[in-house]
Amino acid sequence: MLDINISLEDQEIFGWVGNAIFISGQTYQIYYTYKIKHTEDFSYLLQLLWILGNGMFFIFGILDDSLSMFIGNLVTFICSITQLGQKIYYDKYYQRSMGYGEIN
Repeated sequence: MLDINISLEDQEIFGWVGNAIFISGQTYQIYYTYKIKHTEDFSYLLQLLWILGNGMFFIFGILDDSLSMFIGNLVTFICSITQLGQKIYYDKYYQRSMGYGEIN
């Protein structure tokens, strides 16, 4: 373990900056996916792991009494659920538009 003496308030600054970066990235991905209406390139496993990881860090934020960890991972958890919803919706949309799943 590194013995760096940083106050909890300063540690939270790193948390908020990290949140801003991750939330910006996920928000852009949600917008981009909405714009292109195509999710073939991301997997369900990735989405599931993002949701589980964010859920665990959300709980850790509660247990560690870290507001940045709590709020940041709550928002990214919601973004991950949104991305999963997009994946499900656009995969079904793609199958319908290509004629897959129709009974002849």
